[in-house]
Amino acid sequence: MHISSCRLAFYTGCLIALMLALPAMAQNRIVKGKVTDDKGQPIVGASIVIQAVDSKVRSYNTKTDKKGTYIYMGLPAGDYYVVARAQGFSPNYAAAKPSIQQDSIIDLVLTPGADGKLPFEMSQQELDQIKKEAEKAEKRKAISAEVQAIFDSGLQLAQQGKDQEAIEEFKKALEKDPEQTNIMGNMAESYSKLGKDAEALDIYQKAIAIRPNDAALYTNMGVILSKMGKNAESQEAFKKAAALNPAASAQNFYNIGATLVNNGRTAEAADAFKQAIAADANFAEAYYQLGMCLSGKPDTMPDAIKALQKYIQIGQKPDQVEVAKQIIAALQQSMKK
Repeated sequence: MHISSCRLAFYTGCLIALMLALPAMAQNRIVKGKVTDDKGQPIVGASIVIQAVDSKVRSYNTKTDKKGTYIYMGLPAGDYYVVARAQGFSPNYAAAKPSIQQDSIIDLVLTPGADGKLPFEMSQQELDQIKKEAEKAEKRKAISAEVQAIFDSGLQLAQQGKDQEAIEEFKKALEKDPEQTNIMGNMAESYSKLGKDAEALDIYQKAIAIRPNDAALYTNMGVILSKMGKNAESQEAFKKAAALNPAASAQNFYNIGATLVNNGRTAEAADAFKQAIAADANFAEAYYQLGMCLSGKPDTMPDAIKALQKYIQIGQKPDQVEVAKQIIAALQQSMKK
């Protein structure tokens, strides 16, 4: 069979075109997988970022479907980080090097937590800081037994009423580990017992500089400030403590109320005691103090009686229960006139 030169050229051209097309079709590198929580349940709508290792700007994005699965096709050759993020979960990632011969399957598990940077997303400065913190933690671990022994000695002295001696032990412990805010708090308490409130305040301020989100430190500092007559600063400390730890806000609102009472501002104090009761409906002392604050004006006497009656039901101090009964009787008699 004879094929003309024209037809031969046509067939040859088609063959070359087909050969050129095949590699392009085969470039379909695929990354796929599933994102689940720590209980194995699929996470819907998780953000998937496929980030090139050698480029901060070359990345590809998709999301998980209703089954928690995802797929991305057409990736260029290279090494990648596959990152999954979802609201309410800490991010997770894995390395991938997709090939044209086989799909890269990257399944990721997310655990509940806050979002944050992954190691490869951090700057060198951030990585150096993490390394520094790790080295510090390792050093603290090495001396922890010794620090604990000195601290325990200080606690025993404080329990025996030997607060000055306790302070000396706490100082020794802090020389070895100067960032132990628990030790600092106990030292401040010993200073306060000795009437050295300025020293106690200084210690609490230093402790807060180390742990600015510790509600208990603000509460204790508020008590010291109140003792020093710094009522405005005291209230701010209690408010900060309540904001940092809503679960313990009742005590801090009560403390605010007590500070206001001591300052003669009973109307404002009543509002603070109401906030304490709103946070803890069984806060007996707040009912007692609220009743006392409301008992001075005819228009608030009915509410004062209600608060004191509640205190009588749940109060644990027999002498105050008796006082509450007497005040109720006096208020009821006054309201009849």
